[in-house]
Amino acid sequence: MTEKTFADFLITPSGLPNDGLIFVNHSVQNRSGHLGHALVECRNGELLAFYPNCNDDMQGHSGNGWMEFKRSYDHGETWNEPEKLDSSYRMWASGCGKTAMCEKAVVTNTGTIVLFHLICDMQVNGSVWEPYWEPTVSRSMDNGHTWSGQQKLCSLRGRVYDALYRDGTIYVLMFANDSTEHYAGIRPEHRYLLFTSRDDGYSFQLSSTLSLPTLGRCYGTMEFLENGDIIAYVYDIHDESHPDYCISHDLGLTWDMPQKTFLSKCIRNPQMIHFGGGYFMHGRSGSLCEERNHFVLYFSKDGISWDEGHYLCLRGPGCGGYSNSIVVGQNCAHFPHRLLIQTSHPYREHRTNVLYWWVDTK
Repeated sequence: MTEKTFADFLITPSGLPNDGLIFVNHSVQNRSGHLGHALVECRNGELLAFYPNCNDDMQGHSGNGWMEFKRSYDHGETWNEPEKLDSSYRMWASGCGKTAMCEKAVVTNTGTIVLFHLICDMQVNGSVWEPYWEPTVSRSMDNGHTWSGQQKLCSLRGRVYDALYRDGTIYVLMFANDSTEHYAGIRPEHRYLLFTSRDDGYSFQLSSTLSLPTLGRCYGTMEFLENGDIIAYVYDIHDESHPDYCISHDLGLTWDMPQKTFLSKCIRNPQMIHFGGGYFMHGRSGSLCEERNHFVLYFSKDGISWDEGHYLCLRGPGCGGYSNSIVVGQNCAHFPHRLLIQTSHPYREHRTNVLYWWVDTK
């Protein structure tokens, strides 16, 4: 079989400078929505797409708000009216000084949706997300119509950067750094940890500490390789062209020594996903490099060596590029698999809308 390249895929919409379908138009109400783009396909085939609805303080680079989501009954062709995520909205409205953003979600074989919350402190540094408190999880057993209360994932403060599910186990990548001093690692106790759950997210156990360096590192993504290994990537704030990665051959119990790969157009907040016989990685094209703050998409046949990268959207007036993606159709036997990519994109200063693209195999 001929190995896939980027040319074997169709991107909709295509073209620059600022292409992409508008999923959430925050500009109508002068709102914003940076991080918090959890995506999940229910066992019945319905899609839930989450996004933040935040104030316009900090020129829109704000975590002062709550999470909402839209539901699709037709695999993402159309979407219902927004619904507030009740626990997130109540936390914000209570005046407790904390907000809950949701970047990742998984669905288990029983149909249970497990949603991961980043708990942000709005009192220390104003409306920025940092510092972080202990991450929490909530669950839904009815395809997202009702949700349990939030429960702590663990006793450590930090941020869940990714979550995967396979064969009865949830795998969670967390960076144990409360970001009180800096969102990147600056202390020995700042570590990337793998937590697992085998009871639909009712409880989590620490499985391992990843071998990745943490000084000057933040963000993170992980994915299963075709041979069953798990690969994890993190962002280096001092070298945006060479993210670190490490691989586990035993489902996250141990990890090989870390290595670096090369991304010619840089990347910040990388997100990796397997689709169509290869791997995609997307994110902001760095903040330090010359061609910064574009939204970039890379392709790889092995998840390690990446192509030259392709801009899906050129920079706006401020920063954006918090993103997520999901393979649609995994729970629908007669629907072709499609890749859905979403990202925040600034419309004025750092105030952002939410854009999305479809990726199909030709």
